[in-house]
Amino acid sequence: MLKKSLIAFFSFSLVSTSLLADGPRQSPWNYSSASNYALQWALSRNPNYISFTNDCTNFVSQALRTGGWKDTATLISTQMHSWFYKSGTNYAQTWSTANGLRNRVANGYELGTTKLGKSFAGLGPEYLNNQIRVGDIILADWTGDGIYDHAMMVTQVSFSETLVSYHTTDRKNFSMADVAASSPNAKFEVYHIT
Repeated sequence: MLKKSLIAFFSFSLVSTSLLADGPRQSPWNYSSASNYALQWALSRNPNYISFTNDCTNFVSQALRTGGWKDTATLISTQMHSWFYKSGTNYAQTWSTANGLRNRVANGYELGTTKLGKSFAGLGPEYLNNQIRVGDIILADWTGDGIYDHAMMVTQVSFSETLVSYHTTDRKNFSMADVAASSPNAKFEVYHIT
């Protein structure tokens, strides 16, 4: 009887631990490492990772990993609670698609990631919010349909300008004002990472 009770307890402990392993977490964060990675690889591809035709989120995820984000314990590629890259054939949707990454951060799976609102008393664009910092991420919904299509990393900030680096159409320290001007129907979400 004692043996069965111990087996049941340890089985429950293992199951409950694995279920909690991918709950909301706060990864250690080094914004400087993340943005330096983005600047280094903005105009080329790191050969240690697969390169996609639409490579923006893969690029941002690489920078997030360099900044301290850790792979999740659970490796279920289609679940928003999973974020990982093991190989060019084994990675999470949250690693490789802007909408997947947006759903992960918007639903609180990465603690220390805060959505920033509009700047200048709610009148200016999110990407000029006075809390935005190097290493933060900006997600774009080009058509306003609620599906996020593009991911960018903030690599330089001043009072009047936010510069981003990204892949697909590779850019390094590109003005968010220019990104927004070229896509007037776009919606942006900015996530500050601490």
